[in-house]
Amino acid sequence: MGSRPPRRGSAGPTPPRPPDVVLPDLDVADRSVLLSGRWDCALVDGAELAQARLEGLLVLESLVEDAVLDGALLAGMRCTGSRWERVSAVAADGARTQWADTEVADARLSALGLGGARLDRVVLRRCRLDSALLRDAALTDVVLDGCDLRGADLRGAALRRVSFAGSDLTGADLSGARCEDVDLRGATLEELRGADGLRGCTVDAVQLVGLAPVLAAHVGLRLL
Repeated sequence: MGSRPPRRGSAGPTPPRPPDVVLPDLDVADRSVLLSGRWDCALVDGAELAQARLEGLLVLESLVEDAVLDGALLAGMRCTGSRWERVSAVAADGARTQWADTEVADARLSALGLGGARLDRVVLRRCRLDSALLRDAALTDVVLDGCDLRGADLRGAALRRVSFAGSDLTGADLSGARCEDVDLRGATLEELRGADGLRGCTVDAVQLVGLAPVLAAHVGLRLL
């Protein structure tokens, strides 16, 4: 009898591809630049832009740090090759924004509206996204590392090669989400809603036990 071929281990999800962020020499942005609709190779440091109307803003190869954008209108913004650090954009309107090759760290983005947004090759580290609206958003090659996503709305979102290591998804809603190579290992999944959106996700054994009531309810099982 021929020898049995070795068993192949189960391959994990394909990890996200990292963003390509190399900032050039930057020019400090003054007020006229901040309101011009185009931040190109700009250093936006400590800008006070709460409630500002910045729809359609174009951000190219810029560094945005310690800026306040709470309640700002950012709908349709496009951001490429940039870094955002310690920014506050609580309850800002970022609907239909486009983010590519961008890194965001230590940002306060609670209740940020990102409905219909597109994120490609984006890393978010230690960001507060509790109650964020990501309904119908498209996330491809996105890392959410140590982020607070409690109560986030991901209904109808399309997620491809997305990881949530160290993130808190307590009470988040994945109803109708379309997932491919989504890694939920290391994330907190308590009270997660939308079991139908978990197809295409990877969890560990402990998480699976915690998800049992949600999955059982989804398929109509009764737990006695």
